[in-house]
Amino acid sequence: MSEQPKRRLQLWPLWIALLTVLLDQVSKYFVILYLKPVGVAPIIGDALRLIYTENTGISFGRLQGMSTWITILGATLVVGLLIGYRWLLTSSRWANLALGCIIGGATGNLIDRLITSTQVGLANSYVVDFISVSIWPVFNVADSAITCGGIAYAVYLLFFHGRPRKKAKEGAQPHLGPL
Repeated sequence: MSEQPKRRLQLWPLWIALLTVLLDQVSKYFVILYLKPVGVAPIIGDALRLIYTENTGISFGRLQGMSTWITILGATLVVGLLIGYRWLLTSSRWANLALGCIIGGATGNLIDRLITSTQVGLANSYVVDFISVSIWPVFNVADSAITCGGIAYAVYLLFFHGRPRKKAKEGAQPHLGPL
């Protein structure tokens, strides 16, 4: 009786998460260093600006003043995603990329809250937001990763999860195009 080979755990989405955290934290470092003193830097008039903002709430500025609970929820989410990582992986590269973005974005914002809580207390911790597009509230790299990753993963679950993957016909040669 032969055993099925164990499926190797894919680690590349965790590298995507790490890259997302690095991009988020480096961008916030430069925003604090250079943008915080001036406050606003227009890029394309009022349509696109960099604006230093300390957000104690969640996306779209909701739940202001609930930093303690948001930090606890964020930590729980990150730990839960890491514990459930093996089961959240799919056969879809796009869904796994989305998962890496969600983990990285949530971790980036959690790092902000933990660092700022040492300066202003957990009840007043915040994330640094700085990208202002005229029709949206101010956001950051981590917020973008969470939003894009969440939408991509939801699309996968709604429309592609459980569908059989198309397989190449037996004996068919792959089309390489004109040589």
